[in-house]
Amino acid sequence: MIKGDLLIKNGIIVNSRGQIKNNILIKDEKIVALVNEKEDCKADKIIDAKGRYIIPGGVDGHTHMMDPGYTEREDFTTGTIAAAYGGITTVVDHHRTIPAVYSVKELKEKIEYLKDKSVVDFGLKGGGSPENLDNLEDMWKAGITGFKMFTCNLHGVKAMYSGYLYESFKKIASMDGTVLIHSEDDSILKSNEENLKAQGRTDFLSHLEWRSALAEEVAVEAVISVAKATKVRVNIAHVSQPNLLEKIKQARDEGYSIYAETCPHYLYLTEDDMETKGPWVKFTPPMRLKKDLDRMWELYNKGYVTTIGSDHCPYPKADKLPGEKNIWDAPNGIPGIETSMRLMLNAVNEGKTTLNKVVETMCENPAKLYGLYPAKGFIEVGADADIVILDMDKEEIISNDTVISKCGWTPYDGMKLKGMPDIVLVRGNIVSEKGKVIGKPGFGKFIKRIKTINP
Repeated sequence: MIKGDLLIKNGIIVNSRGQIKNNILIKDEKIVALVNEKEDCKADKIIDAKGRYIIPGGVDGHTHMMDPGYTEREDFTTGTIAAAYGGITTVVDHHRTIPAVYSVKELKEKIEYLKDKSVVDFGLKGGGSPENLDNLEDMWKAGITGFKMFTCNLHGVKAMYSGYLYESFKKIASMDGTVLIHSEDDSILKSNEENLKAQGRTDFLSHLEWRSALAEEVAVEAVISVAKATKVRVNIAHVSQPNLLEKIKQARDEGYSIYAETCPHYLYLTEDDMETKGPWVKFTPPMRLKKDLDRMWELYNKGYVTTIGSDHCPYPKADKLPGEKNIWDAPNGIPGIETSMRLMLNAVNEGKTTLNKVVETMCENPAKLYGLYPAKGFIEVGADADIVILDMDKEEIISNDTVISKCGWTPYDGMKLKGMPDIVLVRGNIVSEKGKVIGKPGFGKFIKRIKTINP
C-alpha cells in the first residue's frame, strides 16, 4: 500500500496533451504517485475533486511586485495573496525594485528580504543594462530565471540599443541564459511623443499613436535579428500584434530559440477600451485593433504563443486618476495577476481556446523556459504538489470593490467571468479555497533555476 499525507481523488488531470482520470498522492510536499481509483493507497487527508478538472499551479514569468522600494503600489505579500487567489502558485519577479537587481549583491539582498513575505513560491530575474555586462554571469550562477531588458527608455530603465543587445546577447548565449525583452523602438516613440505633444493631444487615443504598432514592429525585428546572430534564447514580452507572432514563429521554425509571450489583455482589450477607459487600461505596448483579436486567438491556439504572463504592474488609483484629464499624466501599467488565469478559463468556457492550451502556456512552458521544471508546472511524480482544482461553472463579476491587489482597481471592473480556481495548493498545502486565501506570508520560498529547457 502506498501512503501519503494527502490524496486528491476523483479529479480529471489536464496537461497540454490531454486528460487522465488519476488520483494524486502527495507526501512531504511532493507528488509521489499518480494512481487509478482501483489502486490501494492511504493518506492522512483526502480532497474529493468530484469530477472537476485539475491543472498544475500557474507559473507567471512576468510580474512587477515592486517590493522592496515601491510598496505604495504593491508589496510581495499582497501581490502573492492575489496570485494565490488567481491560481498562480509560482511568480517570477522582475529586477525593477529599490535597489534594482543588476548584480548578485542586490539579488542576494532581495532573496533575504523576501524570505518572510511570500504566500506562493517565487523565482527572480536580473536586469540587463548597458553598464552591467560583467555582472550577468554571477547572477545566472546564483539561480535567476533569466534577464529582463528593454529596447526603450521606460520606468527609469535604460534602453538596450542594438549594440548593447548584441554584446549582452553574446554573453548570455555563452552561458545558455534566457532573456525576456520589452520591445519598442525608442527613437520612434520619442518622435511620436514630440509630434503628439506639439499638436496639443491629450486624448486617450493619443496613447495608441505614441506607442505605435510600428514602434513595436521595428524593435521586435531588431531583437529577432540580434538573437539569430548570437543564438541566444529570448522570449519577446507582451507581443500585441498577430503579424509579430508570425515573425517570431518563423524564426523559431528556422531553428532559433526565439519565443513569444502575450498577456490576457491583448486577447481581450482593444482600442475601443482605450477610448472609453483611458488611464485604467493604459499599458505598453498598448492593446491594438479590434479586427485583429480573432487572429490573435487563432495564432494562440496554433502554438505561436509560448507563454502567457500577466505583466502585473499596478499603480494606486491616485496615480492613474490624472490621466482622465490628460492621458500623458497616467503611468503605464495595470494589475493582472489575480485575473490572468480567470480570463483564460473564461475563454475556455466561451470556446475561444482549450484548457490544454491554457496549461501549456501558463504552466508547462513557463516552467521549462524559466528553468523551474521539473519542480513546477507539471502534475507528475517528483514535482512539487502545486495544484489547482477548478470550478469551471463558477461565475463571478470582477469588481474594484473586491480586488486583492493593493492598488484596489482592475481594468475589468464589471466584467462577468466563468471558471475559477476553487482549491489552490502550493507544495501540497492549501493556500486558497472557495475564494478565500488562507496561505501565510513566509510559506512561499525562493526557487532557484534548475535547468532551462526549450519548450
